[in-house]
Amino acid sequence: MIISLNLWRKTCYFLAFLYLSTVSSILWAQTVVVLADTPYSDKEKLMLQGPNGILYRLIKETNPSVVMHLGDFKSGGKSCTDALLNEHKALLAQTYPGRIIYTPGDNDWTDCDRTTLPYSFNELERLDFLIKLMFKTPPLLTNNLSSITSQATQIENKLWINDRLAISTLHLVGTSNGRVHIGMSDQESAIKAVNKRDKANLAWLKNIAAQANKFDAVIIGFQADIYQQKVLQSGVCDSTSLKTCDAFSVYRQAFEQLAKRINKPVLIAHGDTGEFCFEKLDHNLWHLNAAGDFQYLDATKVSFNKASSEQPFIVNGLINPNLPNIGCNN
Repeated sequence: MIISLNLWRKTCYFLAFLYLSTVSSILWAQTVVVLADTPYSDKEKLMLQGPNGILYRLIKETNPSVVMHLGDFKSGGKSCTDALLNEHKALLAQTYPGRIIYTPGDNDWTDCDRTTLPYSFNELERLDFLIKLMFKTPPLLTNNLSSITSQATQIENKLWINDRLAISTLHLVGTSNGRVHIGMSDQESAIKAVNKRDKANLAWLKNIAAQANKFDAVIIGFQADIYQQKVLQSGVCDSTSLKTCDAFSVYRQAFEQLAKRINKPVLIAHGDTGEFCFEKLDHNLWHLNAAGDFQYLDATKVSFNKASSEQPFIVNGLINPNLPNIGCNN
């Protein structure tokens, strides 16, 4: 009788385990870790460096399907030398080998011509170097992400669909998307490059929409804070603008249209500004200003809850799980 009772208990425990495992797999499709605006300092480098860095260890413990880095992987106050860019790529690559999707930030190329830096560079030349280093030179950050695709005309725009979650990047940076502070490049060439990026980015969003039958939700990551108040209050850019302007109104409209067109959850994630916040903007459209940028030395954990249309994305800091703030006011 005792043996039968013990066997019954073990059977109950086993069935409960199977039930919880099944429920978990239904509710939680996967987890993504988002990095942004880091590493700027030696402290941040140590946080990302294995095997003992706190963010390195927490990312490994979280075991996300992928790590997204939303640009600014160096401080804007440091010169964009080949050596520094190579050093920061190597640090990023060891954080989560072969499973990192990176998109450029303005610190990584448009700000490289600052006259206050020890060494200033032509920003378009730095962009060419950055693209070659981050997307064409082994070890590739995406080496272990099977079936990831790139845009033919803009290789840094990526799309990876995994377990019904689409993860994409857009090359969208601050400095009015590269329209201002053009110090060492030919200004006409720089503006033409902006217009070309805009065209490619909007085409990439259409490509994502065309593949909506393959996913249940999408996360789109980039560097620029397109919802910042001072951006919203700026004048509209024209095709030749060289002054601070709202270069992102077309993107805000495109994201709203995308969410309506595919009728599935869309999470817009970016870095650029200090506030770590999360909010719902519209039906099927959410906004995340990820941790980083000195104020929040942390990474962002995004869990996709495919069973909930009301709360499809659960967002927490890895170090500070009580963050982010709900609602963005920057």
